[in-house]
Amino acid sequence: MRKAKFLGLVLLLGLFTISMTAYAGSGGKAAGSGKGHLSMPPGKWWKMPRAVEQFSLTQHEQEELDRMYLEQRRPMIDFRGELQKERLELEQLIDSRTFDKSTCMESFKKVQQATNKLAMERFKFLVQVRKLLGFERFQQLKTEFRRQRVKQRKGGGKLY
Repeated sequence: MRKAKFLGLVLLLGLFTISMTAYAGSGGKAAGSGKGHLSMPPGKWWKMPRAVEQFSLTQHEQEELDRMYLEQRRPMIDFRGELQKERLELEQLIDSRTFDKSTCMESFKKVQQATNKLAMERFKFLVQVRKLLGFERFQQLKTEFRRQRVKQRKGGGKLY
């Protein structure tokens, strides 16, 4: 029985480690928001004069991006708070003297659900930006963001 509990704990810790590694690897962002094809520059990149010029953003488009950003930020604050609370609960369960595998697994599911909510909200914003910019400018944005991210990793300065 002790061996089964130990193996359960090892499995749970392994899953937790994988989840936290993926989270950390995305720069502290939920899945779907970090590395890969579907990522966005951080912050209000459309306020930068260079971005306005490079992507031919109109005043109306900039205002629309501001509106969408604000609309997205409100729920993101709540989702981040929810995720932090769920992580804290999971940490407490894992660190407690008495260990209940099923309770830990349920808590881990809640962490994953909160992570998914955060990722979904980020993705909604990405979809709105894609719709606003159209195919060509959105592709330009992705290409430029990837280029600048590589430059930043090599120590070449800040992103946008």
